[in-house]
Amino acid sequence: MACAMGQVVQTTKDFQVSSERFITGENGNIFMFVNVWGHVNSPGRHAVYDGIDMATLLSTVGGPKTGANLKKVRVFRELPDNSGQLTYTLNLDSFFKTGDRSAFIQLKPNDTLLIQQKWSNTILSQVGALNTIMSMINLYIQLENLANK
Repeated sequence: MACAMGQVVQTTKDFQVSSERFITGENGNIFMFVNVWGHVNSPGRHAVYDGIDMATLLSTVGGPKTGANLKKVRVFRELPDNSGQLTYTLNLDSFFKTGDRSAFIQLKPNDTLLIQQKWSNTILSQVGALNTIMSMINLYIQLENLANK
């Protein structure tokens, strides 16, 4: 970090930067890589058109899975944007209900989106495993009772 008149200024030397910011396709289209993690159908690193919007990116990854927490989608920047911001928390729930795109931000190269699973959905997804364990315990108790008669 460099200091200028008592202010802390972050420079690109303060961050690890990927060597691949943009790539060009055979037909001249400009692509960038973004990462999508979490509760989506196809998480991972994706090459997408420069200027892609949030809805198109979510379509590229097959959309959010049932139980995704769309009220707290996190975006992590590789480098701070013009306002110095590295992270954003977006509420995309209104988009899925009304089509309102006002919560969208412009995606930058190597941005990482994190879409977490709702706690309630996490618990409900584990109910099946708990039910199986309880059934096995019940079966064991029943077999013990038969053996002791």
